[in-house]
Amino acid sequence: MRRDRLVSIVGLFILQVAASGCGSSCLDDGFAWNQKTEGCENASASASDSATTGESESASATESASATATASASATATMGSNSATDGSATDTDASASATMTATMTATMTATMTDSGGSDVWCVDNDMDGFGDPADCIPAVPGEDPPSGYVPNDTDCDDSNPNTFPGAAELDDPEACMQDDDDDGFGDTMPDGPGVVPGTDCDDGDSSTFPGAAPNDDPDACMKDFDDDDWGDSDPDVPGVVPGTDCDDEDAATYPGAAEIEDPDACMRDEDEDGWGDTSVPPGVDVGSDCYDTNAELNPSKVTMFSVLDNNQGDMGEVDLMSGVVTPFANVDLQGYQGGWSVISTAVNPADSVMFGTNSAQQRLVTFDYCAADAPTNLMPHNLTICGLAFHEDGTFYGIDGGNDELVTFNPATGEVTDSKPITLDGQPVNIQACGMAYDCVSTRLLVSDGAQSRILSIDPTDGTTTVVADINAGSWNSVGLEYDPVSKEVFTNNGTAFYRIKIDGSNDFVQLPNLSTGLNDLGFGPTCM
Repeated sequence: MRRDRLVSIVGLFILQVAASGCGSSCLDDGFAWNQKTEGCENASASASDSATTGESESASATESASATATASASATATMGSNSATDGSATDTDASASATMTATMTATMTATMTDSGGSDVWCVDNDMDGFGDPADCIPAVPGEDPPSGYVPNDTDCDDSNPNTFPGAAELDDPEACMQDDDDDGFGDTMPDGPGVVPGTDCDDGDSSTFPGAAPNDDPDACMKDFDDDDWGDSDPDVPGVVPGTDCDDEDAATYPGAAEIEDPDACMRDEDEDGWGDTSVPPGVDVGSDCYDTNAELNPSKVTMFSVLDNNQGDMGEVDLMSGVVTPFANVDLQGYQGGWSVISTAVNPADSVMFGTNSAQQRLVTFDYCAADAPTNLMPHNLTICGLAFHEDGTFYGIDGGNDELVTFNPATGEVTDSKPITLDGQPVNIQACGMAYDCVSTRLLVSDGAQSRILSIDPTDGTTTVVADINAGSWNSVGLEYDPVSKEVFTNNGTAFYRIKIDGSNDFVQLPNLSTGLNDLGFGPTCM
């Protein structure tokens, strides 16, 4: 197959050489012995002059090739004559064919040497543009390679389209390397024996290469899947250098992400407010931001407050160290219809809207005390709601102290959409006074059972509860409850009595200085700064 292709190519080359030997004034009368030479002298001289201007080796090669071509033509003619005479020209034919092949190979080589072009066409099995040096044929000057061939022999592995000179340009723009993941770095253990090894410690992953995690090490071969410039701390491929990213699938998680809270800890900070998320997967440092999708709510921008029971629309800020309650904002009750007695509040973590339950009208209200606008009434619920809290998934819950139930609200309308009886060890819990909060670290709803001075965790799916703190501090009548994501404890009160309580089952608590005024509720809300 290859010999037939070679003979065809050589035949084409003969015609090209014959055509280029004379100008248009040279007459073609048949075979060599019939050629008229009128008008060819100038063409021959011109060709000779052209050859003389090149390198001496090229000129010699060209002259030799020309002479051989003439001899070959004579041999071919003789072969035809012998065949016509007695039909026994087999040896002559083989000799002429061999002479022609050798002559034309030499001529093509001389011509390509003189022109500076590629002297071979090579098979490109993997179609990467680089040819197999073990599978080549002589090139024909001025012609395009046959289908499946390329004009070079520089591929070191013609079975892999990701292996060729310059494949790993960031390792070496000229070396013949393997780069299966197309990240610019060559495989350290390539498949082919003639392939140059590179520096990519995992050539099957485009997120793994030298310098992938420059914040960890600008030179080490690390994995940075989330492209935050920090390397995976637990790579799953041997040879990959571990980095310090505790969650390499989340670009918001890396060392120093929550720079205000801790510039060294590996935390998650989705809203980029400098505070770390409280609800994180294992391996990630727990932060203090219950509202990590809302940059307007974080420990720097919230304060403990309560709606003061003075029917003036005032909000009181609670000093956690001294217990002093100071008015700092209010709502406009002049534009509000009906009585005002808000005994529990909750902030929607999604949009910072403040909700309250107004016992004077047994309905939910929304208000913005920082804007000092008038409250907005929602649908009446006609229940005795003593506590409110939002789950981080957006579900809005309340405790109905009249029916001892956990209820679910539609925050858009204030309508009750579900209710479940509250039980402990299979028995109903008599909720006489309560507060409610959401533990955003352990993702659990908390309820203060005032009659028993204890804190319960309540399962929203069925209303069952578990005691997480029992401090045996008498009966509480006017109760508030709020979770503190910084200390991971809760604050609660009984009128003016003020407590900080651990909710780890230890029952440890600290009684703080009394509040300067009795409160019905405790909560964290915007500082209005």
